[in-house]
Amino acid sequence: MDTDDLRLGVLRELRDNGRASYARIAERLGVTRRQVTQTVQGALDRDELRLAVSISPDLMGLERFAYLQIAVDGPVAPVRDALVAMPETTFVAVISGGFALDAEIRVGADPHLRQTVDAVRSLPQVLNIRTHMYESIEVNLFSPLWARRTRFQVDDADRAIVRHLQADGRASFRELGAAAGVSPSGARLRFERLVEHGAIKVVGIPVRGTHLTGASLGVGIHVHGRIDDAVARVRALEPEFLAVTVGTFDMIATISTDSTEELLEVMDRLRGFDEVSGVESWSNLRIVKEQYGEGDRLSASPRTGLAGDPAGSPQRAATAPPGRERRR
Repeated sequence: MDTDDLRLGVLRELRDNGRASYARIAERLGVTRRQVTQTVQGALDRDELRLAVSISPDLMGLERFAYLQIAVDGPVAPVRDALVAMPETTFVAVISGGFALDAEIRVGADPHLRQTVDAVRSLPQVLNIRTHMYESIEVNLFSPLWARRTRFQVDDADRAIVRHLQADGRASFRELGAAAGVSPSGARLRFERLVEHGAIKVVGIPVRGTHLTGASLGVGIHVHGRIDDAVARVRALEPEFLAVTVGTFDMIATISTDSTEELLEVMDRLRGFDEVSGVESWSNLRIVKEQYGEGDRLSASPRTGLAGDPAGSPQRAATAPPGRERRR
């Protein structure tokens, strides 16, 4: 296996589970554990990969989700940087086509959504916004799904484990136990419970613009017939992200592949589905933010679970400089 194939193989394994055993990854790929370890460490050192802990939207008091396509008059940098700085944005990218930028926003109860869109609309150089509301999120490789309901409760020990994972996504259970004041076996049980209930997800996210990533498109999909039938067909394409939306499109997806040729093949399959009546796509030229709660401060508030602010209020999140985070 050559170096690039090894990197791509390791990336796919960590995408599904950022804490996957290096020994098991090596066994599946037919290489040594040392090769896997060196590949991961090299990617981290070169900022080609980051290990992130994403937190369930339900546990952060988030209730409304929307995808914005933003037309800009003039250079995009000022608007881009303002969007990155907003705590409500989880994803920001410079894109091709009639809109210069796109952003996903996650907010609390009304009127938080209106206030957030107003803030974007009021940015200098913003000409207009096309807004798509998420009715449901069907696929998100890098975040727990939005269930819009949860009775799952977390306590201070759980929060301590999540905080430590934010600093080191592959921390040992002994280290997690020490941080939470519980035994290593107790930390393991708590971690597994958090994951099983969809409270957190530890993932390896490749940084866009590096040779670890291939081609990626944002895709707006018009549906013919029942939306559930269309969702099932698009799922078969293994999208990185898929949401049912209310707005211009019936669904919005992110299709990512290892090569342009593979991407063209997937798009042809998508257009060929009987359930799909139309497709509009745009390239993600530069992804500058992708963050699903891993930077949010945590508190003991019972209303917010893991989040640090009361349900319905803006979630304050740490962001990396433009170009250091990624997604769609």
